[in-house]
Amino acid sequence: VCCDGLRAWMNSSSAQSSASGIGAEVRSHHDLAAVEEARPSDLLPQGLSRNQQKKLLARQARQDRKGQKKVQKQSDSLAIALGRLAEMLPAPPGALDASQPEGVRLRLCAAFGARAGYRSLPLAFGPQLDEGMAAVGSVLVRPEKYGAKFLPQEYSLLHKLWAVLGGDCAGAGVLDIGAGNANCAVLAAMLLGLTVICVERESPREELRAEMQLPPHLRSRIIRLEADIEDFGRAQLQEVASAHGLSRMVFVAKHPCGVGVDRSIECAARLQADQRAGATSVTIVGAVIATCCTNKLCLDDNQVSRVSEFCNFYSQDLPAFVGDLGMAQLERTVEIMSRCSAWRTAAGSNGNAIHTDQLEWAELFEDALQTLRLRRLDRIFGASTEVRFAPSSCTLQDRCLIAGPPPLPTGIFAHDGTSSDPAFLAQLRQSAGRLLADTGAIDCRPRGLKSAKYGFDYSNGMGDDLEGLSD
Repeated sequence: VCCDGLRAWMNSSSAQSSASGIGAEVRSHHDLAAVEEARPSDLLPQGLSRNQQKKLLARQARQDRKGQKKVQKQSDSLAIALGRLAEMLPAPPGALDASQPEGVRLRLCAAFGARAGYRSLPLAFGPQLDEGMAAVGSVLVRPEKYGAKFLPQEYSLLHKLWAVLGGDCAGAGVLDIGAGNANCAVLAAMLLGLTVICVERESPREELRAEMQLPPHLRSRIIRLEADIEDFGRAQLQEVASAHGLSRMVFVAKHPCGVGVDRSIECAARLQADQRAGATSVTIVGAVIATCCTNKLCLDDNQVSRVSEFCNFYSQDLPAFVGDLGMAQLERTVEIMSRCSAWRTAAGSNGNAIHTDQLEWAELFEDALQTLRLRRLDRIFGASTEVRFAPSSCTLQDRCLIAGPPPLPTGIFAHDGTSSDPAFLAQLRQSAGRLLADTGAIDCRPRGLKSAKYGFDYSNGMGDDLEGLSD
C-alpha cells in the first residue's frame, strides 16, 4: 500500500475531526458528540486489505476518543472553577440561584463592579494606518515578520502619546517602564522629538539596544536607568528631567506581565502625589499602559504567586470582601480568575480544546481585574478608559489602559479610516524625511540572535533574512 495514500487519508480524517471540534481553536462543550463522527469505508485508500482497514479505523477512533477526553477535561475545569467561585463570592439576596453560571456572573460583576466587556471595547489602532505605519516603518530596518508583529503596536502607542500630550511635545518626555530593546522609545525620540527615560531592571546587551544605532544627537534623547519600578522615585525623575529641560511626562508601559502592571500604576501614583505635594516640578500628564498576562498574577516567571500583592493594591475598592476572612476569599477569587484567564491565550494555540464558554469567562475575569486598575487610575489622574490598541493578529494581549485629566482627548480613540490626525501624520513624515536624508534608516536587527519564528539568523553576522523558516 502506498504510504502517501495512507498519509493522505489520515490527513483527510484529521481535517474532518477538526471540523467537528477536535482541531478548532475554540469549541463549544455542546458539541462533544461530534468528535465521534463515523468515517465510511469508501473514504479509505484503495487497495487496503480488511485487516489494514480495521487498523486504520481503530487508530482514528483512538484519536477521536483522545480528542473527546480533551474537550471533556476543559468542560470539567470550567465547572470546577465556577463552583469554587460560587463558594468565594459574596451572595446577594434574591431568588436567582447564585451557584448557577448566570448567578456566579452577576455576583462577580457586582463584587468587582466590572465595566464594559472585552468584546465591546473600542478598537483604537491609530489614525490612517497605511499612511502612518508606512512613515514609521521607513525609519527602521528589522526582519519583515518582526516588523509585521510590532509595528502596528508601536504606531498605535505613538499616537496615544501624541494625543495625551495634546500634540505638543515641547519640554515633554516619556517614562518608559520595562523598555526592553527600546524600539518604541527610539521611535518616540526620532519621530516625535521626545526624550525617553527607559526604566529597566536589567538592560539588554548593548548590541541589542536600539538606541545604540542612533546618531549621537538622537541617542542623547534615550536615557537608561537600571532600577526596579518599586524603587524608582522622584529624585531620579527630577534629576533627569532637570538635565534635559523636561516639565511634562507621559507614563508608558508596554506589556508588563502580571503584577508589573499594578506596580507601574503604583509608581505613577507615587510620582503624582510627589508633584501635588510640590516635591517635584515634573507633571505626569497621563498614562498609557498596554496590559499583559493576567495569568501571571497567580504564578509569575519565577514561579511565585503575586495574588496577595495584587489584592493589597485594590482591597480598599472591594467592600464586599471585608476583614481577614474577606481578604482570604478575595485572594482565592483572584487566584482562580488569574489562573483561568489563561484560557483566552490557550484558545489561540494549535490543537487546543478550549470551549467558547471558557473563552467568554476568561474575558470576564480580565474585565473584572481591569476594572480595579481603571478605578485606581481614575483617582490618580482624574479619568481613565480602556481600548483594544492593536490587531489580535499582532498580539492577543491587546488591552490598553489610558489615563489623564478629564476630559480625555478624543484622539486616543482614533482608528484607521474612521478618524484622521493630519498634524500627527505631518510630524511623522517630516521627521522620517529628515532622518532618512541625514543618516538613512536605523538598523535595529537583533545582532547575534536567530529566530525561526521571525525568519532571521544573525548569529554569524548580519546576513540576509531567512525565507521559509517556521516554528
